[in-house]
Amino acid sequence: MLEFARGLSYSTRAQDTPRPPPAKRAPIVTVTPSSTSIGPGIPPDEETIDAVKHALPVDGYFHLGPILEDGEVAVLREAMERKWSDPAVRGDEDGDHIRGRSMMRMFEYDVAFRDLIIREPFPTIAEAILGEDCHLMSQNALVNEPGVGGGWHLDDVCQHPVPDDHPGHAPDVPPPCNVLQIFVAVMNMDTPERAPTQVVPGSHLAGRRPERGLEEPTFRGRGPVSIFAKAGDAYLFDNQVWHQGPLNTMDCDRLLAGVTYSRRHIAQRFYPFIDYQMPDHVWEGADERLQRFLGRHKKGAYG
Repeated sequence: MLEFARGLSYSTRAQDTPRPPPAKRAPIVTVTPSSTSIGPGIPPDEETIDAVKHALPVDGYFHLGPILEDGEVAVLREAMERKWSDPAVRGDEDGDHIRGRSMMRMFEYDVAFRDLIIREPFPTIAEAILGEDCHLMSQNALVNEPGVGGGWHLDDVCQHPVPDDHPGHAPDVPPPCNVLQIFVAVMNMDTPERAPTQVVPGSHLAGRRPERGLEEPTFRGRGPVSIFAKAGDAYLFDNQVWHQGPLNTMDCDRLLAGVTYSRRHIAQRFYPFIDYQMPDHVWEGADERLQRFLGRHKKGAYG
């Protein structure tokens, strides 16, 4: 067995006691009860890809319109509602299955969500924006109960920060999109009071987070825009664009399914990270492309 080279330690043994890997738990998983599942879809034509490639650097988002069939929407919605109320999920706090309004790693829970990862046109668009070796970064489903919303933010870290006194990135030299969020509506949210997401167009060029406490932030003269979606509609955005899930004023939960893709150099976010063990059932029936999206990459420059 190979040993680490002596003298190349970055910490002392007294301070860093190795942590044993966690015991492998039986996965919490169900199968889709309906005979309808997620189909292959239709790959996007060049016109659609060109439209996304044009809009994303300028606006930071793009509305794809109607994508999923009614049966596909029903399967995803049923899986979300089932997981949200699943006592096994609620009882497994160490599993990090639900965090606030986010249901994590949906591909583990139901095969419909796993197959959504490669449901066209999503994977082809992701590859066109992020590269042919892109992968699934995460797959969370969002549940906003009545009276619940989220403030203005960009997801995770600000990837391309500028100094405080800098006006932001030049529109003709936009930074690359590293993380692409695709949301799918599983219910009708096509009126101002039901809109699932609001964005500030072009704010992915700001190089900073939106100012705290502002109800309507602006960037270069552009203010918030509501994205409306009927069940089966899909839309996407660069995770650096300022966005929020507005306050849910409906008398029911607001549900969003989706997929988050990233470039190869962005780590996948599957808790508990280095100790994560993808359940065997996730690989069952997965073709080569899906396996790559799940993280089974070929060797590269660094390993």
